Amino acid sequence: MAIAAIVVGVAPTAVAYAGGTPAPSVTGGSEYGAALANAQPSRPIASIFTVNPKVVVAPRLPRLRVRVDQPGARTVRARLVFRPRPGAGAIVKIDAGTIPTGRRIAVTWPAGSQLPPGSYRAQLIVRGLGGRVLARTARARGMTAVTVRAPAAPPAPAPAPVTGQAAGPGVFPVAGPHTYGDGIGAARNGHTHQGQDILAAEGTPVVSPLAGTVLYVDNQPAAAGWYIVIHTVDGRDMFFAHCQEGSIPVTIAPGAPVAAGQPICLVGHTGDATGPHLHFEIWVGGWRVSAASHFIDPLPDLQAWDPTV
Repeated sequence: MAIAAIVVGVAPTAVAYAGGTPAPSVTGGSEYGAALANAQPSRPIASIFTVNPKVVVAPRLPRLRVRVDQPGARTVRARLVFRPRPGAGAIVKIDAGTIPTGRRIAVTWPAGSQLPPGSYRAQLIVRGLGGRVLARTARARGMTAVTVRAPAAPPAPAPAPVTGQAAGPGVFPVAGPHTYGDGIGAARNGHTHQGQDILAAEGTPVVSPLAGTVLYVDNQPAAAGWYIVIHTVDGRDMFFAHCQEGSIPVTIAPGAPVAAGQPICLVGHTGDATGPHLHFEIWVGGWRVSAASHFIDPLPDLQAWDPTV
């Protein structure tokens, strides 16, 4: 099964040549003679190999990113192998085909791909110039763990909103005093803001606006910090970022049902945040599932749910 590789920020045909023979000496030298011709090329090295999130709920699939370097090689061949625990199922092999070296790439799952529920060890296998195989590094060992959980049963009917929240189609996600910060389109380093910031005191409860199912719980130390993604009963995905470290209950785990108004974490400032706030996004077509996925402005929903507006 072939799988496409997408170069982040650069088309595959524009990959820069990274490596080559050394510069010639004034008089020439053995580097241009038989000694070099017969030398084995260095082994390719995986400097990046990530499978995120580490826990997904079927049929969703994790995002795959790799970077492989090999001096003298413009491309290498790669495949990914997902190995379940012994006796727990079949090995899943994904052929990534020929990928460029010297660039981080995002690997796109082909249509129809699936990982049955279970625990896997995802392994990157590379064959580069001269048939050399991957050399492991401490930072990118070429193997990582990923868990696929079975989807949960449909959530129970939503209870009445928690005390202090306005009745209606949804519950405001910050259960306490708050103000509105940056919204959609605010400038950020390398991108634009894709949600709405809600400023509140550290430790203020964050609740789910609608009933739904938890999709992801993960941590991005340099970006979103501790975050939660919930697939709600109206078919949209909601993203809650910068949760206070240690504040996510053990019951808020991928596959778990949540009720409208149920606490999911506390306001914090983990990740890339200058102060305590909730960064809140709403996605249509899934949260970063495919090219069809897209965020919408959550402000109209927030104002409809906000008892202070």
